[in-house]
Amino acid sequence: MSQSAKRIFRDLLLIAALAFAMIAGFTIYGGHGLWRALEQYSGEALPEHERAERMLDVALEFKWQVQEWKNLLLRSNSSADAALLWEVVQAREQAVQKGLLALRESSLQPASDISAIDAALQAHQALGRAYAQARQQFEADGFHPQRADASVRGADRPLLDALDAISDRAAERAKLADHEAQQSAQQAVRVALGGLALGLVGGMATFFVMIRRAVLRPTEQVFTQLAATSELLLQSERMASLGGLVAGVAHEINTPVGVSLTCATTLEAATKDLASQMAGGSLRKQVLHDYVQTAMECSALLTSNAHKVASLVRSFKQVAVDQTSEARRSFRVRAYIEELLLSLRAELKRSPMQIELHCPEGLEMDSYPGAFSQVLTNLLLNAQRHAFDGAAAGLVTIDISQSGEQLDIEFADNGQGIAPEHLGRVFDPFFTTQRHAGGSGLGLNIVYNLITNTLGGQVRLLSQPGQGTKFLISLPRVAPKFGSMG
Repeated sequence: MSQSAKRIFRDLLLIAALAFAMIAGFTIYGGHGLWRALEQYSGEALPEHERAERMLDVALEFKWQVQEWKNLLLRSNSSADAALLWEVVQAREQAVQKGLLALRESSLQPASDISAIDAALQAHQALGRAYAQARQQFEADGFHPQRADASVRGADRPLLDALDAISDRAAERAKLADHEAQQSAQQAVRVALGGLALGLVGGMATFFVMIRRAVLRPTEQVFTQLAATSELLLQSERMASLGGLVAGVAHEINTPVGVSLTCATTLEAATKDLASQMAGGSLRKQVLHDYVQTAMECSALLTSNAHKVASLVRSFKQVAVDQTSEARRSFRVRAYIEELLLSLRAELKRSPMQIELHCPEGLEMDSYPGAFSQVLTNLLLNAQRHAFDGAAAGLVTIDISQSGEQLDIEFADNGQGIAPEHLGRVFDPFFTTQRHAGGSGLGLNIVYNLITNTLGGQVRLLSQPGQGTKFLISLPRVAPKFGSMG
């Protein structure tokens, strides 16, 4: 072999080795970046989520403590009964105290929350003393709850506000950690893919077979890790949506339950007063007439609010089960959407957005209600955050009609519209114009994947700046088998 041929062969081997080293280096760097992003999520976001959940448990335990205090006022008619129920109140009080102390002593607890937890502890102790004094007043007044209840009414609000504030801060930190982990993962993937592309070009110019073998294996590894990371982020988005649904339904249930409790207390007091006058032989017709009127009003309110609670629980039960499963079943479209809107009422009423639903009563689907509800939920929340950002009011219309065996859905808003340069990217993963406000860029990407893959349909987007946005969705009434769409 001549010196020139040896030099060319040596240069080819050197270039091939450099290309291989470039692929290996960027692949290792990208894989390491993905691993660090996952570690960052596990080390920062998950503990913050855990702290928020633990704070929610403490808040729920405290609400049970308040409920047990109400039970004491409603059920006690002797010192023995009051003493027994007081032990239950104290047990709840100790559980709340223990939960707050556990949060304070946690090694992962941020220093900024220590003072807030100390304030909550002091407020809880002060409330316990107020309960004890109110109980003494309750027994001294002959077990009439009015004055005792009035003495502590609203006293639990500062503590609830403190617990909500601590929980909100933990949730915000978790959201920030999620956002940072996403950015780290995206940067690592971009660097890894850029290195692979450069290595591929260099290898094709020198030794195609060698570069081909060097590229495929690390590329497959990177995309496998990317898919795992994307799935983790998608699951986080779905669980955050379900968590918001739980909090919203709990908030909505609180009002009818409170009204029912007030009615029951009023009715009980009126009944005791009537019984006392009957026993004393001083019952008058006017008193009996007033009692009947009070009983009718309280019964009507109790029935109305019980129906509200039952409706909320039924809607939440079905929607929550659907959102956490991939089960397929038949369902009536209009009734299911109404249940979904009822479950989302607490989340949607944060903005003055009005929703109009136009759908035939008897329309049915044999499909995946979990995916269907996730699509509508994401579209509604997307309209709330983007279409009416800063607007005084807005209108969203959901028009559903049947065309043969297809379901045509027009989801439209009269908001600010989408800029032309963003129209081609709205369904891309991680694309968002609200990243500064905590947007993940996954909402509409999830919508697109659920419509085209799980539900077997199609979606088109129409929008102009200042003229609102329309999503035109076409779905089969009988969805294809999951995973059969090609």
